[in-house]
Amino acid sequence: MPYEYLDHTAPVGGRIHFRHRGDDDDPQTYVTPAALAKRGLAFAYLDAAKVNETEALNSLGQQLVTDHPPYTPNPPVGMKGWYRFMDDLETLAEREAGMVIIVDNAADLFATAGSWVFELITIWVLQLPGWQRRKLPCHLAFQMEADPHVKAIYGVQ
Repeated sequence: MPYEYLDHTAPVGGRIHFRHRGDDDDPQTYVTPAALAKRGLAFAYLDAAKVNETEALNSLGQQLVTDHPPYTPNPPVGMKGWYRFMDDLETLAEREAGMVIIVDNAADLFATAGSWVFELITIWVLQLPGWQRRKLPCHLAFQMEADPHVKAIYGVQ
């Protein structure tokens, strides 16, 4: 779990997952991006080791096909990019059949108190009720350490 259940609806859908590699992992059972697309679920993958905050925010917006990218995390004036992104995710919840975000190599993000990962978690939790109200899958999965299976399945787009 969670890769085997990414397309399941509530009560399984609507979770934040912190995932470590396990000896019993079976990538053959993972729900693929193609299967997610077939069901109409918006999907995004990030390799946290390769993106900064601005790149992460804008990559998520582009992959999920949100309404208002590009986003600036901390503009000198105006709304923070993360809040604009959250607003777009709330809109997404009204038109998509679900949403999945996978953040690979995530452990180092949690080592710094000011990391963008906490903005992502905050806005994800705040926008979640739209998906839950419609009983649709909505997952935010953190693959804590690099996993070649996760990268091979979800990182190729």
